[in-house]
Amino acid sequence: MLLASVAFGHQAAPPVGFLDDLKRQADAAKAAETTDIGALERNAALADAACNTAFKYLNSLVQQLNVLKPTSKVTYWLDKRHAIDKLKLVEFRADARRKRLRGNEVFDHVVFRYVLKSNQRLSLTKNFINDIELLESRLRRSGAPMRNEAVKNPETGKLTEMRYEIICDFNASVHITPDHDAGRLRFELINLDGFETVNVEFPAFEVGNARLDELARWLLGEPNNFLKDGLNLRRVEA
Repeated sequence: MLLASVAFGHQAAPPVGFLDDLKRQADAAKAAETTDIGALERNAALADAACNTAFKYLNSLVQQLNVLKPTSKVTYWLDKRHAIDKLKLVEFRADARRKRLRGNEVFDHVVFRYVLKSNQRLSLTKNFINDIELLESRLRRSGAPMRNEAVKNPETGKLTEMRYEIICDFNASVHITPDHDAGRLRFELINLDGFETVNVEFPAFEVGNARLDELARWLLGEPNNFLKDGLNLRRVEA
């Protein structure tokens, strides 16, 4: 009896079945998925709250600036000789669009637009390809109404010059796009400091009234720290 008892006490554990192993793997995957979804939902809530804050702020800013009609402190250069300054900032408007995400309605984007108005007309002539490309790049970015005419040599058919009639009223805008899963907001800022596009990202929790005050200062040409601590900053001149 003693020997039997000892033998029984040292019996090996039954081998783990393949199905049991799969069940454990599946349970671990479910737990990880639940954790991931919870993190995504928290990030989405932060990003959406930041978009809501930005839209309310910009919508209120529209109302103030449409009354004040401030004058821009920025000089906009069409080329090395033609500078446009003292533009009136007018026609401010803010808008937002929404979408569905994992069954919830969330912000798709927020946009803030305005016009830099000079009521100035310019007639320009360009006859070097580099000058033509630079001017047309800036005109496309500016949104200025214009007419152009290609003048060609009647004998050879080659381009001799381009003529432009330009109304020097420019467009500027701020586009805010949330990355709900990452809990971030991406800002695309067009023509705030000249003919250029600036892209920058911030964690959603950093986009509050203090950050947006810095943006408002930038819009009005005041010293500002809007881009401070921004992520993935990129500036592209027209």
